[in-house]
Order: sequence, then structure tokens, then C-alpha cells
Amino acid sequence: MIARPAWLLLTSLALLLAFGLASGGLLDESLWNDEAWTAWAVQPPYLAETLARVRGDVHPPLYFLALAGWTRAVGDSVYALRLPSALFGLLALAGVYAAGSRLLDRQTGLLALALLATAGFFIYYTREARMYSLLLALGALAVWLYLRWWARPNVRRGLLYGGLLAALLYTHYAGALLALTLLVHTLLFLPRRGRGPGRPNSTAAEYSSDRRSTPKAGDAGHIVGSWGGVFPYALALGLFAPWLPVFFGQMRANPNGPLALPVPTDWGTLAALALIFTGGHWLLPLLPFAPVWGALPVPRLRGALPLLALWLLLTPAVLLALNAWAAPVYQVRYTITVLPAGALLVAWGLRRMPLPARAALLLALAAAQLSAYPAIWPGKPPWEAAIRQVIAARGPLEPAITDFAPYSPAAYYGRALHFRRGITLDLSWRLHHAGELRDLLAAFDTAESVWTALPANTAKTWHIVTLLDAGRGIGYRAALMNMIFYRFDRDAAGDLRFRFGDQVRYVDGPDAGQQFDLRRGDSLCADFTLQALEAVDGRFSTGLHLVDITGGRSAAQHDAGLGSWAAGDFIHLSPCLDIPPQAAPGYYHLELAVYNWSTSQRLPVIEDGGGDGLDWGDVMRLAAVNVGE
Repeated sequence: MIARPAWLLLTSLALLLAFGLASGGLLDESLWNDEAWTAWAVQPPYLAETLARVRGDVHPPLYFLALAGWTRAVGDSVYALRLPSALFGLLALAGVYAAGSRLLDRQTGLLALALLATAGFFIYYTREARMYSLLLALGALAVWLYLRWWARPNVRRGLLYGGLLAALLYTHYAGALLALTLLVHTLLFLPRRGRGPGRPNSTAAEYSSDRRSTPKAGDAGHIVGSWGGVFPYALALGLFAPWLPVFFGQMRANPNGPLALPVPTDWGTLAALALIFTGGHWLLPLLPFAPVWGALPVPRLRGALPLLALWLLLTPAVLLALNAWAAPVYQVRYTITVLPAGALLVAWGLRRMPLPARAALLLALAAAQLSAYPAIWPGKPPWEAAIRQVIAARGPLEPAITDFAPYSPAAYYGRALHFRRGITLDLSWRLHHAGELRDLLAAFDTAESVWTALPANTAKTWHIVTLLDAGRGIGYRAALMNMIFYRFDRDAAGDLRFRFGDQVRYVDGPDAGQQFDLRRGDSLCADFTLQALEAVDGRFSTGLHLVDITGGRSAAQHDAGLGSWAAGDFIHLSPCLDIPPQAAPGYYHLELAVYNWSTSQRLPVIEDGGGDGLDWGDVMRLAAVNVGE
């Protein structure tokens, strides 16, 4: 039997090693989109403004308010933004150990801690400035408090447990599914008097003196008889009630689920979830359950199994069901609260093994999880390196034109690295029509070089780049995600050239430097020339759309099949658009897309004036159109 100080030392050492593993990679990668949004949300000097920004998102506010207070004290560097996630991960591991010790025994809790600390799922989110490691920490602590409340229910424990459930709800809406898990377990098993999940039949003699963790006969019956069994859940709901109107408003604003790309409910999604949970090593987590083991005295799993099974299965099952039949709400990160249940089950299996085999398999599992991390959790886009490279190449007197969304990684690193130092025209504060842009760019007519750092998918960018390219050549070109970086030089050669995938090149026609002034009811006809880069069959069509620059609504469109062509053939098109009589007066632009008509999938628009092709989205935004009365 290991003495309590030795357990404390072992656990502390394991926690320190886990913290070092997580925190050691906090600066390895740049912030990505979601983290940059976090940095933007917590940036205002007043918490009320942070709260207002969160209300307009799809998440509850606890993490953001806590991080806003933290950054007031230590700043908003990348390390400062991510460090709380590593600390929350440390708290999660302590919660898993505490819950495992109470549910099974200390050895199982420590083994589960080690398994969780090396899991890629855990490591990734302890290195990210988002709320998921806090969600995991509160989830593990909620289970631990649930077991304590179960073992000896009283008002104080009920208040603590209910308050923690409320914090779970205020951290992420997926936390409600863990609360549901515990409520279901309460309703199913509390009527069985005196039989709780907290080691009622433990064989670990070292716990015989721990009276506080052993359920007493009659406690459960007393709770159910007085309806006290649902008191913590009612308390949590009551504490969360003030946020419910905001929650429903967020759901109405995003009826199709979260802003992330939807994931279907199918076997591929289930396989991906299993891959992430096992690290791709399907056999290793099953080895501890081989029938050859079992000679050692271990805590019985019978009382703990229903809770572990519910904990492991209910959250992903409900998310996938909602995803299939309600709205596309499933994202694998929303299942992070179930990680401890899987770790505890595998840890219990390891407890059945002789010590040498147990140690060897634990090391193998940890090594397998760590080695699989780079393949399963791909790296984040190198925003810091891209911005630094442009800053290093830009001369001190060379003007730049920027349009960074304030919540983007480009905006964060632009601010942190002083990208706008010097002569900079910032266009991010509102929309600009083509005429305004032409007047603004006139100020740079005498500059030898002009830089642009712009999103590739806006009409504003197309107009700016086309106007600059008319009298200059490209001296620098790079792209990252949806941002493009160019330097236009007077003495450089080479014009912008665009192609649609590998199928056709845009040779001639209207460009974004042109403007048509029309009235409602007029017709707009344009001549285009494309060139087939490879044999083109009848699968492709062209779409010419007239789009409102403010709302992105299509006012008129012309779609036609592209036909069949041999490689090298020139394709001449002369589509016409009728401006509808009901079209609102204002500013529009022409969009040209090439798509596979059978799948409606657009070909990517690639700028390949030199070097690697730069991705500009899936549509060419061409001439400006001013529609009058």
C-alpha cells in the first residue's frame, strides 16, 4: 500500500510533466481564425463591450470574460492568450484524478491522468486560446463533485455541484450534455437506496479509512423522496436562466448551426471520432481488456460502469442525432468532455495487468498518442511568419493598402507587429465602391512601389489590385488562406493572369478597373475570351452574375454551358444581363464563375502571374456597375 504523501508526490509530478508538455508548445504556431476572434473579443478596455461582442457570437461568455480579466493584467501576447488554456488543462487533469480516485481508486485515477495528458485531443486544446480546456476542466470537476454529492448529499455540496454545472453551461453549450448525462444517471440510479457509483464494493484496502467517499444507506432515498435529487440541476438552470434570451437569439441568428463547416452524421464521421479518441492505434486501448489479465485485485467496475458508459456515449450520441435531424451542430471538439471517461475505462483495464506489463503498455499508449499528434492535428496557418516576411520586405517609405477584418489573424499580427507603421491606407472600416477606390489610389500615383494586404474574396480587392496592375508590375506576391500580399512596382514586369482551376484561363474581357453606368431595365452585354488549358468536355458551365456590393445579393444572372473544346482552343462568350426593373439603385459588380453543372461545384480562381498559383477564391469579380433610377 502506498502512503498518502507518496500519492501526493506522484500526482504532483505527473501534473507538472503534463503541464510542461502542454505549455511547451504554446508558441509553436500562430493564432488561427477562432483564436484571433478570441483576441479581438477580449481586447476592449471594458468588460461590457467584450460581453456585447460575445452576445453576437454563438458561445456563452464565461471563458471570454475570464480571459478579458486575465489579459488586463498580463497583456494579450500569444503566450498570454494561450497560457490559461494550459492552466485549465492542468485543472482538468487534477479533476480526472480526483474523479477516478473516488469512482474507482487512486491508481486508476493516476493512470487515467497519464493517458489523458498524452492524448492529442487534450494537448491540442491546451495550446489554443479557446474555451475547450476550460470546458474539459469544469466537466471533470463536475463529475467529481457529483460523486461527492452522491456519497453524502447535503445543501452545501448541492450548491457547489449546481454552481459548477452552471459554470459549465456558461462556458459552452455542449456542457449541457454532460449535465444531462449526470441528470440521467441521477434519475436512473438514485432510487436504488445506498448503491452509489462511488466505490461501494472497492477492493482497495487503502480506502477503508476514507469514510467521506463511501455512500451511506438511506442517503439516496432521502434525496429522491424530497425531490432533492434534482436540486443541483434546477439550481444550475436557474443560474443560467438570465442568459437564455441571449442563447435563443444566437440560435435564431445562426439557424444552421455553428459557423464552422458542417460535418455530416455518417460512418466517416464516426470513424474520424474514433480515430481522434484512439490516436489511430485501435488495438492498444483494447489490450488491457484481454481475458488473459485479471489476476490482480482491482476495484469492481460494476457500480462505476453505468456512469462511465453514459459519460462516454451520451454527448456524442446526442450531438450526432441533432446533427442528423435538427441542425448541423456537430464538431468533434464539442465532445471533449467525454475524454476522461475513455481514459478511466482504459486505466481500469491497465489496473488488471501485472505491474511490468502495465508500465510497458502505458508507455506504449503514451508514445503512440504523442507520435500520432502531428498527423491527426494538422498545424495552424503561419500567420506570424507571413506578416513578418512582408514587413521585412517592405521599405520604410513604401505605402501599403490594407483591409484586415478586425477579428482576423492578419489583424492581430498586423497590430502586434506594427504592420501599419509608415504610410498606410486602411480600408477595413467600411465598404468602398469603385469610384471611391479610384480617387483614393490617386494619392499613390507617384509612389515607386505600393503594397497591398487584402482579402482575396471581395470586390474591393479586385478593384484595387486591377487599378494598381494597370500601370505597374508585380514585384512581390504571396498568399495565406484568404489573404493576398502584393507589391506593385513601376519597373517590374508581368501582369495579373487568372485561370479557373486547370481547365481554362481568362484571356480578355471586362476587368475590375472598368465601370458601367446603367439604369434599371437596361441590358449589359460583355465579351469574354477564355482559353482551354486542357481538353474541356460538356460538364462545365459559366455563370455571369450582377451582385449588390452591400448585401452580396444577386440581381441578375446568365448561366450557359461552356461546351467541349480541345486544349489550346480559345472560347469566345458574349452573355447579356437584363437589369431588373425592381433592382435597387446603387453599386454592383459583375461576377464570373466556371462550375461543374452536375455538382454545382465552382472551379477555384487562381492567379498565376509568376511562381506558385495564388488562390483567389471561386469567382472573378469584374467590372463595377452603377445602377441608377
